[in-house]
Amino acid sequence: MLLIQNGNVYAGHGHFIPNCNVLCRDSLIEAVGPGVAADGAEVIDATGFDVYPGFVLGQCAVGAVSFAELGSWDMDETSNPIVPQMDIRYAFNLEELKLQRFARAGITSYGLTPGSHALIAGQMSFIHSVGEHTKDVFLAEQMALKGNYTKTVKNSFKSKGAPETRMAMYHMLDEAFRAAAEYASKEKKDYDAGKEVLCRVLRREIPFVISANSALEIESVVRLGKKYNLRLVIFGAYGVETMAEEIMAQGWHVMLGDSTYDMAGLKYGTNHEKLVELYRKGLKLSISSSGDEAYPNAYEQLLWVAAQMSAAGATGEEIMDMMTIQPAQALGMDHLVGSLEAGKQADVIICRGNPAVRFDNFVERTIMAGKEVFRREAK
Repeated sequence: MLLIQNGNVYAGHGHFIPNCNVLCRDSLIEAVGPGVAADGAEVIDATGFDVYPGFVLGQCAVGAVSFAELGSWDMDETSNPIVPQMDIRYAFNLEELKLQRFARAGITSYGLTPGSHALIAGQMSFIHSVGEHTKDVFLAEQMALKGNYTKTVKNSFKSKGAPETRMAMYHMLDEAFRAAAEYASKEKKDYDAGKEVLCRVLRREIPFVISANSALEIESVVRLGKKYNLRLVIFGAYGVETMAEEIMAQGWHVMLGDSTYDMAGLKYGTNHEKLVELYRKGLKLSISSSGDEAYPNAYEQLLWVAAQMSAAGATGEEIMDMMTIQPAQALGMDHLVGSLEAGKQADVIICRGNPAVRFDNFVERTIMAGKEVFRREAK
């Protein structure tokens, strides 16, 4: 057992509890409250510190990039633009993950995703960012389908015939879901692995997480999502403001990518003040890094996005939710992570203050599945 004692605990959903304890038993949170105690528990004194849920990255390809094989990108299957049957589990390399510094940045879990090249790129998993064995890392498998509706797809398949235009991209997506719906309606059919995955999306069992950056790309994605009644999560979404009302009406999620990456915020006219306003009106918004392009520039870039939201007027608690419970809800993983509640994974970060507000409020300790995986030693 592990008892985090006397910290200022942010449980999530705007709920701050001063001088509060968090009791972890094995890999789960057992209780949260000022009077919580347990005989024989290992104690971490968090007096004067803030205690938060671990950060949740909505999607990231790190762990499936295949750094060791130069010129080989295991997270991107480009033999065909439509490959929903691909499963990111079979690209995962634990040794690659072990080289990373997620825990130092407070990132305790993320959506392990296929990359950004294929139109429908394959199935996602949800993993812890630290683990000794592969079986310890995976929290959920085949829990979302990844798609891309950006110029990267066109560039990747330009020499292969299709798709070379947005027209072709939309037509191929539309045809893939139409064919899957027809497949689902048949009583007798030959098994098709790709269509089986698309049928799960059509039944709304899993979300369709699709990258779309510009307002034009997002508009097409919205049209597709409404036509097939999908559970959409729009990633990147730098030009989302013009379509935000429709997205809110559908109850879909938006994962804002790193708007400093490749000057995306300037290219697509990201208005952070407007996003804060929309969030307060009910837009389901999380912030992330540019991890679907493969290797994030730095894991701390998540805090750069947080700083932009803070400068735009978002409160520290709002930004914390955007980095924890909001991405967890988008992926359907909020029963596991995203807030400090009994029964959830014991993923906890202890900080000098809210790191979403000031960079010197850095992470002091990171606890994952009830075990300390990072502790800052330097003064």
